[in-house]
Amino acid sequence: MQSSLLPMLRANAAGAGLNLLGLVDRARFDAGEPKERRVAAMVRGCDTIVVLASAGRWVPPAAPTPAAPTPTQHPVALAAWADAGAMQVAAVLRASGTACSVITFRGACRVNAARLGEAAGFGTVSPVAGLLLHPEFGPWLRVRAAVLCEGHPFGPLPEASIAEQFQPCCSCSRPCVSACPASVHDGLGHHDLAGCASHRDRDGCTSGCASRLACPLGSEHRDRGDEDTHRHTFELTTMRRWFGIGVWRFVPKPMRGGL
Repeated sequence: MQSSLLPMLRANAAGAGLNLLGLVDRARFDAGEPKERRVAAMVRGCDTIVVLASAGRWVPPAAPTPAAPTPTQHPVALAAWADAGAMQVAAVLRASGTACSVITFRGACRVNAARLGEAAGFGTVSPVAGLLLHPEFGPWLRVRAAVLCEGHPFGPLPEASIAEQFQPCCSCSRPCVSACPASVHDGLGHHDLAGCASHRDRDGCTSGCASRLACPLGSEHRDRGDEDTHRHTFELTTMRRWFGIGVWRFVPKPMRGGL
């Protein structure tokens, strides 16, 4: 591995607002996932995963371009900007001789983004609300993209997960459960995402996820009132497709994708 490769990747990612970058061994990650959610089910030949996330409030790039979104723009605009950052990271890898491809966590992607973020060492997936929780930023982060690399450009990767050491929900009163107006979480690890989708389709939680807002961890990093950076884990358009809401009810379920 070139000694400068990882710092170059981090610099390119940070320039696009992707301030968290982690490395995951694909085989080790897939070993703990259901067959249909494994990375290998999407892309053959991947051995190393570069995971990219944005955490905390949106920080505009040092040299903004006309395409750079502001925090008040629609989440799709922010996602497009993050995608461009992921492509920059991929370009650096390709220039170093590493074949790679980019995936994002929208639409039909079945890889569990939160679990991938956990494997990358970004935090712990809450056993209560299913949110990825960072030690500093709490639930105010989002895994945006992953670069799937052939081979091992960084050498053998140690286990990066901090889930065993970082378990904030064990000593918490779980306000995230009672705060949800759609009763999506039962507090035992079960989540009614279809109920969440229906609630949001009826204009519920338009100002953000009530469970995320209720989490006491990292509250100083929560989105401001004019931001759309981390308000919801899934876009409403995606949830409508997954659960057959609106015009999507006429589309056969196998064609809608989803979890």
